[in-house]
Amino acid sequence: MLGISSFRAAALALAASIGFFGASAQADAQSLDKIKKAGVIRIGVMGEQAPWGSIDATGQNIGYDVDVGRLIGEELGVKVEFVPNAVAARIPNLLTNKVDVQMAVMGMYPDRAKAVQFSKPYSGLKIILLSSKKNKIEKIEDARNLRIGVPRGAAQDKAITTLLGDIPNIRRFDDDSSTMQALVSGQVDAIGGNTTYKINLDKASPGNDFEQKLVFNEQWQGICTKLGDAEINNWLNQFIDKIAADGRLEKISQKWLAQPLPTFPASVEGVPFSVK
Repeated sequence: MLGISSFRAAALALAASIGFFGASAQADAQSLDKIKKAGVIRIGVMGEQAPWGSIDATGQNIGYDVDVGRLIGEELGVKVEFVPNAVAARIPNLLTNKVDVQMAVMGMYPDRAKAVQFSKPYSGLKIILLSSKKNKIEKIEDARNLRIGVPRGAAQDKAITTLLGDIPNIRRFDDDSSTMQALVSGQVDAIGGNTTYKINLDKASPGNDFEQKLVFNEQWQGICTKLGDAEINNWLNQFIDKIAADGRLEKISQKWLAQPLPTFPASVEGVPFSVK
């Protein structure tokens, strides 16, 4: 776990790297023409966060983001290569050309929009706190003395750290599955997660008494590309409009989330949907 000084140092290092990558990304943005000529698009997805992105018993990528990614490949007429990501590696993998587009549950936040270009939203969820029913938590201060697990660098890490400060009780894990396992095994008393965590917790620990305690914010997800690449960004925005209008995105939402497609916002403060 990072102490306050280490946390600040890491934040400064990240800011510096974002500045460097942001400048270089303008120069080598991946164009649609290059993808089409290569005949393949590399799409970043989560490897261990069902129902968004996971790997089944046969080794195949499955999930909401995966199904949308397959539609991208169909629309472009190219093969799709899915690249599983750790949470902290999502932006670096895009900026260092390990993927052409990043779809790994990428929440649309102003700090991230300085490093990558978001499309308009294609999915959404809520960032929440989960804990046992026996723990009475009506506000975040009620959880201050509990051991709280979060995936390192995720939106819930930022939300909880902002509200409580970088207290010792915040335990940071490398990914979502490790965070959920920590709750199931009793290593932590509560976890920061999203509204789809409960689906996975019920599978990992049937009959558990974990429940949603707090909602920190509603998060919208966009498809990320490099800064300055207007061609692929424009194509993705048109693609999202198309699959939302023809019902294909609704079918994916019902399949993986058992929920109707939400009404997406026309704008997200501090996050442009198109290249300026």
